[in-house]
Amino acid sequence: MFNVLMTSGGRRVELLNAFRLALKQNGSILAADCDPTAPVLFAADGAGLLPKVTDSDYIERLLEMCRVSDVKLVVPLIDPELPVLAKARDAFLGYDIVLAVSHEECVRIASDKLLTARFFGEIGVPTATTVDIRNYLIDAEIQALLEFPVVVKPRTGSAGKQVSVCNNYQEVVYYSSKLREDDCIVQEYLRGNEVTIDIFSDGYGNLIEMVPRQRLKTRGGEVERGLTIALNDFVSFVESIVAALKPYGVINVQCFNTSVGPMFTEINARFGGGYPLAHVAGACFPELLIDLAMGKRIVSRVGQYTQNILMTRYDSAFYAYMDDVRAGNWASTVCGMAGKGGLV
Repeated sequence: MFNVLMTSGGRRVELLNAFRLALKQNGSILAADCDPTAPVLFAADGAGLLPKVTDSDYIERLLEMCRVSDVKLVVPLIDPELPVLAKARDAFLGYDIVLAVSHEECVRIASDKLLTARFFGEIGVPTATTVDIRNYLIDAEIQALLEFPVVVKPRTGSAGKQVSVCNNYQEVVYYSSKLREDDCIVQEYLRGNEVTIDIFSDGYGNLIEMVPRQRLKTRGGEVERGLTIALNDFVSFVESIVAALKPYGVINVQCFNTSVGPMFTEINARFGGGYPLAHVAGACFPELLIDLAMGKRIVSRVGQYTQNILMTRYDSAFYAYMDDVRAGNWASTVCGMAGKGGLV
């Protein structure tokens, strides 16, 4: 049996169901979160609670959960987990547990938008002009590199939080003051269709699959409506990114399809929130990830997806008595708690 654990699963029920189908009844799909009301816990074959990733015992608790539940593959789903788990890859491999996270340098670059822009520039991938706020505020030459409007955002932010479009220098000063000085960048404002490219790689710099999808509408930083589009000019740039970064498994990159071609802005070293659209279009990343973790040979299948597939999302819900949720009766809980009505 090949059990898979999704951590910080939150609302990722569609992704969980995709893993369930990929397992083909040869294992269970488990879920963990720090919040007992997370929707993914209600949909999993087994579920448990973990502390926040910032807690000192997070890795110890995660490893215990994996060992007791015979987990073979851990799939982290939020950015704060990635640096912590990247450092722990070898420790988990010692117990025959694969963490679906890229190496530390890949995660470091992806987690920092200033480093991401520099990385793109170094490998010849077109990118938005990006500068540190501290240099921008005091250097007229750097200010001259960027025409208004500009974008002020955290270097290490995610989900579109605290992103501001500024039309003059005074607005830059105001909105940047709401961020930490060492965690703030100013970036060129790009015009064009926003595109996310879901990417699968083998960890050795080989591109296995990629699916570009245009973001038609977002909500809370996550795509609500999207459309799969043609590979067009994206392939050579994605190949360069993958060859240099050597990510393991799933990442996604974001760009704007401008009048002069794609301009790349971000890397997310994990499953993107809009991945279900790519999956329905034929991406099959959960199955590829399971095969990669099992040591099976995987071959390139670039372009084997369906273009012009529309995703338009709506809200759904689980309903339960809160007393049952507190008692862990929303699922057959794991880590020795099955049938005991408790949470891990």
